[in-house]
Amino acid sequence: MACVNMCPKGCISMVDAGEGFCIPQINREDCSECGACMRACHRLEPNMQYYTPLHTLACWTKKDDDRKNSSSGGAFSVLARKVLNMGGVVFGATMDKDLQVKHIGIDSDKDIPLLQGSKYVQSYLGDTFLDVRNHLKEGRLVLFTGTPCQVGGLLTFLRKKYDNLITCDMVCHGVPSQRAFNAFCEGTHLSGTCVGISFRFTEGWGFQLSRELVAPTKDGDSNSACVKRKPVCPSKAWYMRAFNKSLMFNEACYTCAYAIPQRVSDFTMADYWGLGLKTPFNHSTYRGVSMLLVNTERARKVLEDCPNLFYEERTLDEAIEGNHNLSHCSQRPTGRDTFIKDMECLGQKELIKKYGIQATLRDYLRLLKQWMNSKRV
Repeated sequence: MACVNMCPKGCISMVDAGEGFCIPQINREDCSECGACMRACHRLEPNMQYYTPLHTLACWTKKDDDRKNSSSGGAFSVLARKVLNMGGVVFGATMDKDLQVKHIGIDSDKDIPLLQGSKYVQSYLGDTFLDVRNHLKEGRLVLFTGTPCQVGGLLTFLRKKYDNLITCDMVCHGVPSQRAFNAFCEGTHLSGTCVGISFRFTEGWGFQLSRELVAPTKDGDSNSACVKRKPVCPSKAWYMRAFNKSLMFNEACYTCAYAIPQRVSDFTMADYWGLGLKTPFNHSTYRGVSMLLVNTERARKVLEDCPNLFYEERTLDEAIEGNHNLSHCSQRPTGRDTFIKDMECLGQKELIKKYGIQATLRDYLRLLKQWMNSKRV
């Protein structure tokens, strides 16, 4: 999207190249060949700056509601609250009531839940880069969160460094398209029956799809409602198993230039998988723990006054061992050739059997474990 936002003639549009993944298309009749799009493309930028992490933290927010709404420890909410309290703007991915994932900007802490939680779908950026640049030029503090390639795209679009910009990427396995996610939602009858989908079970830490349902509040007020989450039956939650097998990523994800320990952002976030396996971690982890890489001096300064963040310093080697996409790309499986097409053509049972993404006993036991964790004090 950087090239689309940068084009002074507005002659670049994003078109579906197949399987729901979009690529830029230039209207040659209107193009002046100024080269602005080439300079804005992060994949063509030879001088992208990478940072070796200064600190590796295992952390979580001390605010219980924020931690409960998060996929792991809620490190994002701490950064977001700090920026918002300073009059800034936070950009990140949200899922709307039509189950479409897109980037938005927020300037109120009441909207933080819109951006919390992992979304295992490629986020539509639209005019986000333009909005970010406008806020930066106005002097507002901006926190931009996204995949490493989205951060790279923003940085090459801006073409200059801004002292009021904080960037945060996540350790990314790869991105499925919105079209693939739509096919899953329609095939499992989630479309039209819920107002959102959480990719992590809301009670306890771990992978489990849940659907968000609007229900009346306890006081019976017909003009107010609350959102309740209900786990999707493991037999129908094959989307995450396909994700974990890398069956539906963008082809570029299998040769990702950002799947390395050196990072392009100020911060890098992930779940802290493998925490304490070799070096003891003497704290409970059942409610989720974030891995936070502090990559720049700017990031280190941001964390100097974050009283709501509990953290313990760990080693980068431990983080890399637990998050394989910090050191290499997801491997392209042979099933990738046909999986996305089959999602739209085959029945659910046939698809699940063909690609070996059936629910196992472990998937059902995980629900029990997460329910038990949710009852722990």
